[in-house]
Amino acid sequence: MDDMDPHRHVPLAPHDFEILLSLSRGPLHGYAAIADIRERTGGDIVLGTSTLYAAVRRLRRAGLIDEDASRPAESNGPPRRYWGITGMGGEVLRLEADRIRRSAAAADALLGDSPARASE
Repeated sequence: MDDMDPHRHVPLAPHDFEILLSLSRGPLHGYAAIADIRERTGGDIVLGTSTLYAAVRRLRRAGLIDEDASRPAESNGPPRRYWGITGMGGEVLRLEADRIRRSAAAADALLGDSPARASE
């Protein structure tokens, strides 16, 4: 596979998937991404800052996100870096979402009406 093939990035780590999903709606700074993920997942996924920024470095090196320099500087508080999803990042996100849907469908088919599902 060549470097520009989005398939080489799939499967994604769960944190990477959630970050890309948050950025798919527009550029965010780190704390906003953390809050979005926590809110969107109902608190099931809560990223710490060190986890987020390690993932940001990894996603940026892979070309899936980039710093959004078009964001205006904020007048109050510390300067914030905003991150946006790249075209490649969007393609990878779609591939991963499709992979997760297929996996969930396979799990549903295998589990059927198992006791684990009946207790929900």
